[in-house]
Amino acid sequence: MEKMILTTESGSDVPQVMADELGIRIAPMHVILGDESYPDRTIPVADVFAFFKRTKKMPTTSAVNPEEYAAFFLKLREENPEAEIIHIAYSSKASCTYQNAKIALDELKDARIRLIDSETVSSGIALLLWKSAQVIQEAQSADQAVELIRGLIRRERVSFLPDTLEYLRAGGRVSNAAYLGTSLLRLKVLINMVDGRLVASKKYRGDMEKVSFQYLEDFVKNLGTNRDAIILFYAEGFSLSLLERLKDRCRQMGFEQVLSTDIGCVISCHGGPGVMGLAAFADEA
Repeated sequence: MEKMILTTESGSDVPQVMADELGIRIAPMHVILGDESYPDRTIPVADVFAFFKRTKKMPTTSAVNPEEYAAFFLKLREENPEAEIIHIAYSSKASCTYQNAKIALDELKDARIRLIDSETVSSGIALLLWKSAQVIQEAQSADQAVELIRGLIRRERVSFLPDTLEYLRAGGRVSNAAYLGTSLLRLKVLINMVDGRLVASKKYRGDMEKVSFQYLEDFVKNLGTNRDAIILFYAEGFSLSLLERLKDRCRQMGFEQVLSTDIGCVISCHGGPGVMGLAAFADEA
């Protein structure tokens, strides 16, 4: 059986323990605070929030550029000359990471590096990688593995619930009117991944302590009967005691694997403090 290696970008928010255990290699995206650029996860997320609070300027993010991808893949190829490499990229509709990876791979002309658009972000990719690690152990070829992973992408459901729309407003993703309306009415706006894009949907009224369980119930209801695995992801500012209670509820609902992870600087720039999200696989695409 061919040796297969999974790779991704830091915007997938793969827990380091998972990356080490599954041999996932990660190319860092970047977060920019004023004039300074930092590789994702090399500074605390608290620094991102402190910068915004202090300056009222939105921290920005940047994708892995083609030159960085080329160096990343060349180093990996040098270390693993015979391996098949499967790169699961951040959604092409939410970032230029996928396009930049394609530019690099077109230059490298390495037919044993396969590029897949995850059509999702953050820990939606982390869960996809977790499941893909099982796929590559069972697949008879890289072609078969890629086909199976694309099937998983069609079945994955990912959404997140910001505690505040302030960061999405500052980043131009929601209007001032929408921000003021949800703030005054104490509404939480659910953001779904739909065809690789972020789409606002249902609104919940109340604080996170109240609405997070309703969000979980609604999310699971739309999965059908699949209870293979679920991942809960969150930014600094989200209650860890609430997280544990939500994980307990997931176990009560029958999930075989209940995973959780904090999100890094890149995603926190958009979700803001206290955001939480969920990802799991539905019965059908």
